[in-house]
Amino acid sequence: MNYRGFTAVSAILLITLLSGCGKKTPLVPPQKLVPVSISDLHYTLDEYGVALKWSYPTKMENGDVLQAIESFEIFRAAIPEEEFCRGCPVQFEEPVEIGGGRLPASGDGRAAAYTEGNLQNGYRYLYKVRSRAGWWYSSGDSNVVSFVRGVPPKAPQELQVEAGDRSLVLSWAPVTENIKEKPLEHSVLYQVYRRSGKEDFAPRGEPVQEPGFIDAGLINAEPYSYKVLALVAYDDTLQAGAASQEVSGVPRDLSPPPQPQHLVVVAIPAGVKLVWQAVAGDDLAGYRIYRRDEDTVLALLIAEVGPDQNEYIDQTRVNGRKLFYTVTSFDTAQPVNESLPSEEEVIDLR
Repeated sequence: MNYRGFTAVSAILLITLLSGCGKKTPLVPPQKLVPVSISDLHYTLDEYGVALKWSYPTKMENGDVLQAIESFEIFRAAIPEEEFCRGCPVQFEEPVEIGGGRLPASGDGRAAAYTEGNLQNGYRYLYKVRSRAGWWYSSGDSNVVSFVRGVPPKAPQELQVEAGDRSLVLSWAPVTENIKEKPLEHSVLYQVYRRSGKEDFAPRGEPVQEPGFIDAGLINAEPYSYKVLALVAYDDTLQAGAASQEVSGVPRDLSPPPQPQHLVVVAIPAGVKLVWQAVAGDDLAGYRIYRRDEDTVLALLIAEVGPDQNEYIDQTRVNGRKLFYTVTSFDTAQPVNESLPSEEEVIDLR
């Protein structure tokens, strides 16, 4: 075949390949074949530095479901606070790239994280994140987070816990200095963290101003662990310090059963019989019977009976005396909670 013939055949083959043999579809711009922008970038500050967290994108800009993220780019800007201009353009540094990973097949989300230490005091830091699903372009910018790095406060000391009924009461010494032993020039807040069982520590409520906290709505006899961080406000940033030592406490039942009512005392041949109205209570453990004679002020415990028994015979009757009786109820707690005594009833054996 001569050169001219070869050129003609090549042209026909090229046209055939370009035209295809299936249904024609519109071309998708490359910018649509990238993950959607991250919108939940957030941070936490402690005495060591900053921890950034965000969620993996789950879809592309064109709506396709993502199977994996190849990498993330973290952009940072560090500006002396006195030079920071709100609303002015920010020059970010070259990004740091970290690896991504596959998204769960179950459809559940996945979180990403990045930490950075050695931050300079008095600087404002700004961060944003992009993601990449493959060799296509990076996604758009995430939301930007911004904070001022201040000198962290000291860790709270003397953390103590006191047991209550379905509650624990925490207290600690006020924090008045930063980690450089300088007096704090800004107001202090405290964030309480709690852990139950094998759970991780998690914030308990919002930061508080006073060095104390009541954690209510707990389960009696279940152990809980706590630690506290001090927070100092620098402009729009709460700078956290180190955590206090960890303490644990166990809330306990402090509520006694109801007071026994309608105590009746009568003399019988076997002794003195006491009968009272039964008390209702899921944790009722029984009743205690007390007696005193006419020459004493304090009643002595003479017997305990079970929760199903609302009567008792005192066989140690003392003829020729006046005897005074009361009955209390008590529960299964350790230590037990005991009710107020019933109204005192007297029997004259003279």
